[in-house]
Amino acid sequence: MLQLIPYGVAALVGGLLGKKYFPILADQTRKRKGVLATSPSMEHIELLGESMLQEESIILATEEVPLDNRFGNQILTSEHEFTKSATVALTIGQDQTNGGQVEAVFLPIMKTLIRGELKKSLRVDFDTMITRRVKINFSTQPGQWVRYRLTWRQTSRRGLFNLKIGGEIHNIPYLVTFGLSHAVESLEEGKNAGA
Repeated sequence: MLQLIPYGVAALVGGLLGKKYFPILADQTRKRKGVLATSPSMEHIELLGESMLQEESIILATEEVPLDNRFGNQILTSEHEFTKSATVALTIGQDQTNGGQVEAVFLPIMKTLIRGELKKSLRVDFDTMITRRVKINFSTQPGQWVRYRLTWRQTSRRGLFNLKIGGEIHNIPYLVTFGLSHAVESLEEGKNAGA
């Protein structure tokens, strides 16, 4: 037991010396390698503005329901239930500034800043799944053949964020997809369609 005491004292002294001198050595090593002495923060990146380039509604899927009532003498009805899921997603592209390249150390902060700005302006939560379930009653008059089309859509938005990073201006492109909606249209084919 008494033999272990010198080892414990040596470990304690080593720990105290390490706490005192290790930060100084690590800081000197960073300076020699040209790395920032302090870790980057939001203070190193300034948001100058955003330019929206394009916003459009993109088709995720279509589903068709044909109703053939050409030989019926009463209204034909049919009930259907549809379910669709989509993800709210953000993709950040390469810097579009001439010869510009964002340092790797700034990438996580830059992405966090852009996500935060889009979350506020679009009121969305990224990496979440949206699920919609709809129940629709379709009907067709006697003597008609009608095709119904259900279209699922999501909004796609492209743009640029203008950021000042370490004294340089960078244009960072982004693509965000969000929302989920549906529309139903009837495509009447007439009395002889489908024959």
